Amino acid sequence: MSKTKSISWFYENLPEEQLIEDRFKTTIKSSYTLSGFSVIDTPAIERTETLLSKGSDDNEIYGVKRLKTDDITDFDMWLRFDLTVPLARYVAQHEWNLSFPLKTQQIGKSWRGERPQKWRYREFYQADIDIIWNGSISLFADVEVVSTIYSALNNLNFGDFLININNKKILTGFLESLWIDKISETISIIDKKDKVKTIVPLLEELPLEKNQIDSILELLKISENQKGLEVLSFFDNIQNEMLEEGIRELTYIYSHLLTMWVSDNAIQINPAISRGLNYYTWLVFETFIVGNESVWSIASWWRYENLCSNFSSSAFPWVWWSIGVSRLLSILKSIWSIQTGKKTVSDILVINTGSNLLPKNLEIVKELRKQWISTELYLDENAKFSKQIKYANNKNIPYVIIYGEEEDEKWIVQIKVLESWEQKEIKIWELNKNLFI
Repeated sequence: MSKTKSISWFYENLPEEQLIEDRFKTTIKSSYTLSGFSVIDTPAIERTETLLSKGSDDNEIYGVKRLKTDDITDFDMWLRFDLTVPLARYVAQHEWNLSFPLKTQQIGKSWRGERPQKWRYREFYQADIDIIWNGSISLFADVEVVSTIYSALNNLNFGDFLININNKKILTGFLESLWIDKISETISIIDKKDKVKTIVPLLEELPLEKNQIDSILELLKISENQKGLEVLSFFDNIQNEMLEEGIRELTYIYSHLLTMWVSDNAIQINPAISRGLNYYTWLVFETFIVGNESVWSIASWWRYENLCSNFSSSAFPWVWWSIGVSRLLSILKSIWSIQTGKKTVSDILVINTGSNLLPKNLEIVKELRKQWISTELYLDENAKFSKQIKYANNKNIPYVIIYGEEEDEKWIVQIKVLESWEQKEIKIWELNKNLFI
C-alpha cells in the first residue's frame, strides 16, 4: 500500500477516466467553435485586486508563493476561483486590440478553498463561453449562448438534461405586486428552496404575511408542473411594469431558442430560479440532468451589465455560460450514465516478435503512425504472445498486428480484432488506416 496520498478534493483520473474527460472537452470545444467562439486562455494566477474586485470571499482563494522567498510580490499571487473575473481583467486590459461584440471560449481549471462537498471540488474544470459588448447588448446574445450550450451538451450524448430559464425581472415584479418590501431577501430565500425542506419558516421570519407566502408557494408549484410559455399565464392578471418587461424578454428568448433547433423538451421556464449574487443581472439559466435534479447543476448562465467596472471606465455588458466539466463527469460516473472503455489512447498493438524482426516491426509502427493511427509496439521483445494479448485486452486496445517469421516469409501481416477474435491476413503493402475504421 502506498504511503503517499493526494490532497483531498483535488481530483485526479485514471487513464480510462482521463480519456473520457478529454473527449468531453474536445466535443465541447468543437461545439463552441462551430458557433464562432474564439479560444482564449487567461493565466491561472491573478493579483489580489483582480480576484477581489467583485466582492469574492477571500477565504476561498488559494495563494501562491515560492517555498523560500523574501520577495513581497510573491504574496500578491492567487489562484483564480473562476474564469470570469480574469476574463473581465483581460477585456479591460486589451480592449483597444479587441473587436466587439467579442465571442470567447475558455476551458480551464479553477480553484476554490471552500468546504468540500459531494460533486463540489476544490480544483475543477470549467468550459465557458462569453459574449461581451462595448455598449448595450442584444437579447439575441442570450439566444446564441443558450443554443450553443444546448448543442454542446446534446453532442456529449450522456442522456436527457433540462435547461431552466428565468428573468429575475419576473420574480422581482411579482414580489412587488405582493407589496413585499424586502425583495432581495425574499429572492435569496426562494433560491434556497432546493436546499431546505421548506422555505416557509424563513419567509415568516422576514416577516411576510400568510397571503404573501401562499402566493409564493403557488408560484413555485406552477413552475414545477407546467411547460413552456404556459407557465407565464400565471401572471396574466398581474399588472407590474417590471414583470411585463421580464415576460416580453423571456418570451423572445424562448421563441428564438425553438427556432435555433433547441428542443422544447430540453428547456423549462422556471420563474423561481434567481441565483442572487449581486453582479448577476436579470436573465438566469441553470441546467440539470433529468432524474437527478436534486444534485448540483451541471451548467449555469448569467448576464452581467458591468463586470469590468473595477478595471475600466467602459461599459462591458456580457452574457456568460459555463459547463462544469468536472462536476458533470463526477455525477455521470456516480449514476452509471457513463462507462469507461479503453484504458489507453492506442488503437493498435503490434506484437513484439523478437529481436530478429524488431526492425520490421518498427517499420510497421512507423508506417501506421505516419497515417495518424495511434500505435504501440509491446516493449518486451522476450514476452510470450499470450502475455502481449493479455496486455491488449486489459487496456481494451481494439486491434493487434502480428508480424512473425511465417508472416515475414509471405510478406503478410495478421490483423486480429480482439472483441470478436476475428483474424485476417493482408499483404504488408496493403496496410493502411482504412482497415481500422
